Amino acid sequence: MTTLTRADAQVLEAYTDALRALVTALGWQIDPVRLHSDLQSIAGIARKDGHGASAGLIDELARTVEARLLTTKVSIERTVIPFR
Repeated sequence: MTTLTRADAQVLEAYTDALRALVTALGWQIDPVRLHSDLQSIAGIARKDGHGASAGLIDELARTVEARLLTTKVSIERTVIPFR
């Protein structure tokens, strides 16, 4: 396995941040509870198929949905302040 350069790590972080933003926006449009559950299921399938890195990223996206959309504080904030 090759060692990541700082630039490579920054690119991967940018992609991860973009995916987090996408799942957050998607969760605003559809049921975030179902989105969270679906992401966890997909991560489980990826893990069983031997795609650990993909499963880890999908798990991280599920945690993002949980943290940004399934907490009371965030739900209230989203209702009161819909656009930032």
